[in-house]
Amino acid sequence: MTYENIWKKTLNSDEKVEFEFSVGDRYRNFGLIVWGIISLPLLFSYGFGVVTFLIALFYYGYYLKVANAYAFTNKRVLIHRGWLSTHTISVDYAKITDVHITEPFFDRIITHTGNTAINTAGTTVDQIVLRHIEAPYEVKKRLDALKDR
Repeated sequence: MTYENIWKKTLNSDEKVEFEFSVGDRYRNFGLIVWGIISLPLLFSYGFGVVTFLIALFYYGYYLKVANAYAFTNKRVLIHRGWLSTHTISVDYAKITDVHITEPFFDRIITHTGNTAINTAGTTVDQIVLRHIEAPYEVKKRLDALKDR
């Protein structure tokens, strides 16, 4: 899935997206499986399981992917959050002071995801956390390479 419609609203004329990503697919699929299992016993209590599964399907199958779009351009990091109401954060590479990677046990072992925290200087947001992304160390390497250009 590309987020072309999101980025064309925020990109400058001399700027291009180098790398875009979202919440990891394994994390989303695992959440959907867990809620599918939870909704099975609820299926027999007045069909509540169907409603539970449909909500989980919407949340894990659609919402998480659309509501968490991240991009590295040739000039900055773009973070787009939300679906109906949205919030976009833009951080120039020069404002990034450091990047932290955390891989909680559950995320690392089960879903192969982690979190990347981007610390900034001189902005209203001190830290931006990209949660449940696949290969967080690879994402950091890409960010470092673009930042060092």
